[in-house]
Amino acid sequence: MWSGRMRSTVTITAALALTVGLAGLAARAETALGRTVHDAANQITIDVPAGWTVQTPSGNIALKATAPAAGKTLPDSVDVVVRSTLFGMNTSEACEQKAMWVTQHLGHIAFTTLSAGPATVNGYPAYLHVYTWNASTGEMRWSEQVCVVKQGRAYVLTGTTADTVETIAVRSEELRQIIDSFTILPQATAPAELGGPSPARGH
Repeated sequence: MWSGRMRSTVTITAALALTVGLAGLAARAETALGRTVHDAANQITIDVPAGWTVQTPSGNIALKATAPAAGKTLPDSVDVVVRSTLFGMNTSEACEQKAMWVTQHLGHIAFTTLSAGPATVNGYPAYLHVYTWNASTGEMRWSEQVCVVKQGRAYVLTGTTADTVETIAVRSEELRQIIDSFTILPQATAPAELGGPSPARGH
């Protein structure tokens, strides 16, 4: 569950994001997501709704889960990036600062921060960044990103939906449930088929 202190800009969207976050994540135990999936290297798992598509793209993204298309708007998604930690990136906050830099300077995305601060994801210390941005289609998007650093690896999870008050109120809870299901698997785990039976979890 998320916890800790948040620094928020005074906007309606930011206030809504924080309110929904506290209420939505508190209900996670009562909401069953569809299935547990893992990346191709069997490093991590997340729980996703049954109708979502799961991919293991090449490059830095280890796992990408995408909701079914919703009309003309972009679908909701959760991405998980796994990287070895670099010098000076050995804390969750430093990891998130690096992720923000990459988003802005390499991804060429101008984002607006709504809130940022320490958090906890499924028992792992983390750092949270909530922001809005403009997709190449012109659609305004809302993302909640967390960084977890553990045993020399940085894990960056990003949940994204449309940036409207109505959409955030409905969909942000599900995105947070997916992110909060994140589990780091034991390093000795052998590779298995994507989406197949997942090994026993362990922190």
